Amino acid sequence: MSEISSRSLVKSWRSAVFTSLAVLIASVASAESDVMIATGPAYDFDRRELESILEDLVAWLPGEWSSEPQLHYERNVRMPAEGEHDPWYRSFSRIDAPQIGSHVFYGQVNIAGREGPLFSRTQVLYKASIDEARGIVLIRGQAMADAEPYVNLQDRPELWSQVRMNENAVNCDFVWRRDGDQIVGVLEGRTEDKRRNGPGTCTFTATSGKEFFADAEWVLSPETLWIYDINKLDGTRFNGREDRTHTRLSRARPYTCRVRDLKGERAVESYDRGGKGTAQTADGAVRYWMLLRASYPAADGFGLDDELRLTLHESEHLQPLKTSRATPRADRITLEVPGINVDCSQQEKFGPMPPSLAILSPSEGMSGRTAGSKTVRLVTAAPKLQKACHN
Repeated sequence: MSEISSRSLVKSWRSAVFTSLAVLIASVASAESDVMIATGPAYDFDRRELESILEDLVAWLPGEWSSEPQLHYERNVRMPAEGEHDPWYRSFSRIDAPQIGSHVFYGQVNIAGREGPLFSRTQVLYKASIDEARGIVLIRGQAMADAEPYVNLQDRPELWSQVRMNENAVNCDFVWRRDGDQIVGVLEGRTEDKRRNGPGTCTFTATSGKEFFADAEWVLSPETLWIYDINKLDGTRFNGREDRTHTRLSRARPYTCRVRDLKGERAVESYDRGGKGTAQTADGAVRYWMLLRASYPAADGFGLDDELRLTLHESEHLQPLKTSRATPRADRITLEVPGINVDCSQQEKFGPMPPSLAILSPSEGMSGRTAGSKTVRLVTAAPKLQKACHN
């Protein structure tokens, strides 16, 4: 056989082999295309690591949290296509309730600020524990059935022994793991059937006979709490956003602001994540001041700067007439214009939450953005609001 014929034979053989391999790979890929392939990370925590996660949860979750920094950015820098996020002021406290468990928290949501109306069915009890078999910190939450007597429960320890939780009625687990320097909680149906819509979800038949779907994620660090929470009933979304973005809450710190103006001098209890007040000029004109630590467009034009600002406005939603700036955790910040002086000093801890003068139902909740009125109203909690991990 000539050298040329031998080379041709080798080339033909190689071509046949590569063609066969390509066909084999394609057939295997085709066969596996119908097989569920695991995606995303896996976690493997031992008992000590789970204890550390629980310790961080206990240290980081209690406190008061506001979405005002996010709203300020949206109103002044870039408004999302769906509009601004909800004006939540959320508070969490660890309470001594051994009848429920060793690690019990109480939470509630006020609208548009610490003194805003309470959002109904957001008074929730949370029980945290370690589930070593599943390698998680487990939280089960339940909205309080008879909540009205327990408003601001964190400030009423005489009532802690009275609260109860029915864990058997909870459909969704809230599963917490560490992810870098933060801890993250996602939903998980308590049974395989309730996890049928994938990881991070919980689906079950509600008492109405309709299918209830929940998809939620909470991302917690010492200074921030990002909350993503979608609820649907028979496919219709009634909680959460269409754009599926987080409400970004920032930890609030207490300040006392001493105001001197036409009316004299007074102390106003406030906070650094959107605390507000009014003052009057010498000619009686009303001005609005706000204390806000937030991420502002950087002074050099690149990125964002974390900064504490005290501003004075002609109306609540106009650009400031005067701005004072300080470092994010400044002990003190002052602002002065003719006839008005506002001097804010950081305090060691918050006082009791102000009495809620109104309880807004879910149908009224969005009007809370303009619910600055102090009208005394009591609205019966609408039963349709079923928060994802509170059932």
